[in-house]
Amino acid sequence: MTARPRSDEKAQAILHAARRCLSEKGYAAATVAEIATEAGVSRGLLHYYFKSKEELLAQVVRVGTDAYVELLESMFARGESADDLARELVVLTRTIIESDPTFVNLSMDCWTLAQESPLVARELEDLYRQLRDAVVEGLEEAAGRGIIRPAIPLRPLASLLLAITDGLVMQFHILPELAADEAMWDALEMGARGLLGTGE
Repeated sequence: MTARPRSDEKAQAILHAARRCLSEKGYAAATVAEIATEAGVSRGLLHYYFKSKEELLAQVVRVGTDAYVELLESMFARGESADDLARELVVLTRTIIESDPTFVNLSMDCWTLAQESPLVARELEDLYRQLRDAVVEGLEEAAGRGIIRPAIPLRPLASLLLAITDGLVMQFHILPELAADEAMWDALEMGARGLLGTGE
């Protein structure tokens, strides 16, 4: 990745424009020129911040992942029981599906592109480590407070919870009727509660 600053207004405008263009047209169809025009910058300035369209996609997904990591951390911080955490996990998953379908689309593009782009593959690996570490830390804190008593080790449990939610997000995105079935959400909550265990 480039070492250019990403917090100034131009960089943020480029990322917002990239999110819109990549979501509306798809990764393959969107062009760097269109993203630059949407952001109101020259292609040269866009490339000052981001080397390629691949990097733009990876950084857009990173911004979304960072936001969800913050929500995860908040979820674990306010949870007072395994029931609370299971309910909040459902809320977070529903938020991704119902409120941010763009993030799901772009994440799928990122997963696909990672098969042929070492840059995107490295970024995606880093993002998943960050996400998994946040879940592990949350589980450790919850176990330390005695509000969960999982029957399996915490690190594998973190991977399992992420696998379940990732898989459901993908299924619900492809088959929206599943997401409309409240029984599916109830099943996720019950499954998460069972995996987390109940503290005394």
